[in-house]
Amino acid sequence: MIDLHNHSLYSYDSKRKMEDIVIEGISKDLDILGFSDHLDFNKNDPGNMFYKGENQLEEFSFLKKKYSQKIKLFLGIESSYEKDYEDKIISSFKKFPFDYKIVSLHFVDGVVISDWIVNLEKDKKSIFEVDYEKYFIQLESIVDFKIFNILGHIDYYKKYSKFTNHRETFKRYQNYYERILRKVIKNGNILEINSSGLRHKCKEQFPSVEILKLYKDLGGEIVSTGSDSHKTGDIAFGFDRIQNIIKDFKFKVYKP
Repeated sequence: MIDLHNHSLYSYDSKRKMEDIVIEGISKDLDILGFSDHLDFNKNDPGNMFYKGENQLEEFSFLKKKYSQKIKLFLGIESSYEKDYEDKIISSFKKFPFDYKIVSLHFVDGVVISDWIVNLEKDKKSIFEVDYEKYFIQLESIVDFKIFNILGHIDYYKKYSKFTNHRETFKRYQNYYERILRKVIKNGNILEINSSGLRHKCKEQFPSVEILKLYKDLGGEIVSTGSDSHKTGDIAFGFDRIQNIIKDFKFKVYKP
């Protein structure tokens, strides 16, 4: 039981104390728990420059020692990637001793993904009318960045989509998925299975089974597991389903 994607009050969109997260993780029999708070630099992001790594590192070191007999703790980070902020991201990666780095797509054309999707789909009556290509172009730029361990929630856009069946979207953009996943494997990065989609309208983990099958067929062997928790009760949410998927595909689970 490994949950590497958890947000504390060191993320702008969570109020949870780190120790409360640790206690919940122990109560759910986690073997490994990782913190992955947001690292954001986009000026339109409410979390821009919010992260206070020095403070978190001090608190993390205390908790790691305090709970060492009950759970293994790791300090990671989740960075929103945009080319314009690459130097700042690299600088932060070097500044703090992160055990792992998740890089995720949260913005398209400088617009936060939730707003971008709503505007994109606003007047569309069918999923076939929607052109998601810019999302995949931006996603491919992330894997070209290379300087990370885990590619977060690869089909995250569907969290905000008003459409619920994205299997047709997968077919339309399979060439992008294939290129992206080939690069992930070649670069030695890891694909995340993020259970948070099970809590939202799409009712499906990120990524879909179709994407995971493609990853496996292309030679992908390792995945990371994360709940993307932000509030009480989220930790390890839906992990029974995630573990069944991992077993079915015979994936290995990443440990920092």
